[in-house]
Amino acid sequence: MKKLLTSVALIMATLPALAQHLTPGFSKTEYVECLAMSSHLDSLSVDEKYLCPEPKSFHKVYVAPVTGFHNRWELWQNDATGVMAIMMRATVSTFISWGANFNAGMVRAVGTAHVGVDKAYDLCADSSACVHAGWVAGLMTMADDIFAKVDSAYKTGRRDFLIAGHSQGGALAYLVTAMLRRAQTKGEIPADIRFKTYTSAAPKPGDYLFALHYENMTQPGWSYSVVNAEDWVPETPLSVQRTTDFRTTNPFARIDEALNSVGLINRMKIKALYGKLYNPAQKEVENWTKYLGKMLGGMLEKEMTWFRQPEYVECVNYARAGTFYILMPDAEYYAKHPRQSDDVFDHHQYNAYYDLAVKIPEQ
Repeated sequence: MKKLLTSVALIMATLPALAQHLTPGFSKTEYVECLAMSSHLDSLSVDEKYLCPEPKSFHKVYVAPVTGFHNRWELWQNDATGVMAIMMRATVSTFISWGANFNAGMVRAVGTAHVGVDKAYDLCADSSACVHAGWVAGLMTMADDIFAKVDSAYKTGRRDFLIAGHSQGGALAYLVTAMLRRAQTKGEIPADIRFKTYTSAAPKPGDYLFALHYENMTQPGWSYSVVNAEDWVPETPLSVQRTTDFRTTNPFARIDEALNSVGLINRMKIKALYGKLYNPAQKEVENWTKYLGKMLGGMLEKEMTWFRQPEYVECVNYARAGTFYILMPDAEYYAKHPRQSDDVFDHHQYNAYYDLAVKIPEQ
């Protein structure tokens, strides 16, 4: 009887901790912990001068195998709160890893990735939305493992998951979030799981339509993109918007109809002017798809026998996604990280973000 009472007491003692759920809204503590975990992911080989201090509350419980474009993810755990963290690794110093970044042609947000075997994916409620081809392919080499670990954790009572990553890891965190939330919407994973995302120093994951749907599925306050105002990486990939990239109902789609009432000479002049504005953007989109889609993809196919190029979409309408939380540098920051630096990644590094994040006022 004494042993039974002791066991019950121990179980009861853990219940308050495990009942501390994730809540919407930006948390300095959560972000700093995610940033710390990001800089200490396995085999990342970060120069010590760029590292953040070790995370205070989370410890590593699973390190996934390296897959895809030298991708890797990890599962961390906070024993005090029961919160798990799905951490996506950033770019590593290999051609394959950088190749995933530069394979920036776009593919549909619902489709199939050819990664040794065909893997169907669903990242958006609107199948006409577009996302970055290289990162989708990398994600799909990790997707089954992520789903399996979420399911295992759920069966042990875990309901709260942070999703985070820095740089390429942040881009992948966007897509992991979209994948899991879409699966949740379709009843493929339990509805009572709470996912909260912090993308850090992340580039743009997809087009404007994808960004709209991503923000809709994570509002209010369930996904934050943290950006150092001096960091150039979140400005990438480059964005090219054509008149054909607007939503279906727009004046450009009816330009011929609108010009019917204009005299022939003026109609010809306006159409010529319109062509001068539209054609360069169209050519840029075609070149982007040709070089950063098919040509770069062909190089990756030669390096990796398991990889097959997707069907690219002629779209470069990349847009930033999520609720942005801006880290604005001050004089103390610039004394350590000069605005003009010989290190082009100085303002992108973990320590640069950490130096600003620790100054965020406590909530």
